[in-house]
Amino acid sequence: MRFCPIDQLQPSMRLARPLYAETGQVLLSAGVELTPTYITRLKRVGIPGLYIGESETEDLVIPEVISEKTRQQAVGSIRDAFKSIQVGRTFDVAAVSQPVNSIIDEISRNPNVALNLTEIRTYDGYTFGHSVNVCVLSVIMGLRSGLNELNLKELAMGAILHDVGKTEIPEQIITKPGGLSDEEMQEVRKHPSYGFDILRQNKSLSLAACHVAFQHHERPNGKGYPRGLQGDQVSFLGRIAGVADAYDAMTSERVYRPGMAPAEALRVVRQLTNIQFDPKAAALLLDTVTPYPVGTLVRLNNYEVGVVIDTNHRDTYRPVVRVLYQADGRKLPAPAEVDLAKEQYLKVAEVLT
Repeated sequence: MRFCPIDQLQPSMRLARPLYAETGQVLLSAGVELTPTYITRLKRVGIPGLYIGESETEDLVIPEVISEKTRQQAVGSIRDAFKSIQVGRTFDVAAVSQPVNSIIDEISRNPNVALNLTEIRTYDGYTFGHSVNVCVLSVIMGLRSGLNELNLKELAMGAILHDVGKTEIPEQIITKPGGLSDEEMQEVRKHPSYGFDILRQNKSLSLAACHVAFQHHERPNGKGYPRGLQGDQVSFLGRIAGVADAYDAMTSERVYRPGMAPAEALRVVRQLTNIQFDPKAAALLLDTVTPYPVGTLVRLNNYEVGVVIDTNHRDTYRPVVRVLYQADGRKLPAPAEVDLAKEQYLKVAEVLT
């Protein structure tokens, strides 16, 4: 299988993974053949792309960081928490804690899995899927930093709940497709404070977890918000969640802009280390995320096109690629595999999206 952007979908392609609605309901099952009507509807609801099956990549297994069951449970729990907060400023911590424990357990059993967060979600489902991705990223980074069990759980709970303060922001601002006015931006910048006020009222949450939500937009140079903290004034858990939040936001499709490819987002994180991102937290992210996930379609510097089939962990920027198309665009009679770690004259020139 490989990931195919929505604009490249063609009728008769077959779905390799189920497509889920925000509620967890299956919209399209694996094996379904795409039709023009399906593709039009998928574009209308903001699906960025799908995993498709084809003969050249049918043997590819894209590793899941967490199981689909756990992901859907986590998305459902944070969605229910948001709804409950909107009604009465409180929520069931235990209902969120259960899938968070599953996330920690699954990642702990396989901490070296190649990270692929290309989750298929609609624009409307961004907030809940984003919350789960930030939790997953934060847990992996926390494990790699050697956090103990208690601190890891505090980080995970704070990360999955980091955006609950957005329940206090008018929906027309949160879902606005264009740029925000200065006044609207000032309101958005209040969401970490709103979130902290909501979370600390629940005695089942530690203060450390609450501070993750409070501090995830603080920056090392003191130009973050809401309090303009800098350096070690921000907890290490907050610094981890901050870079995880920024990375997933950059790589996510939004109604007003396309998501960055992982390699491009990692370049931004590297450039902004010590400015927007804590150096230790940034290093953990750069060590966690592969720039070219398995299933990514790429163009090499010799103009051949292929799909990434494996990651070289010693040099993640030089993956193993199955070449499908020649430089002139003609399809190869038989795919050829090339290990960029061994063929130093070759490199990935472009991610095709």
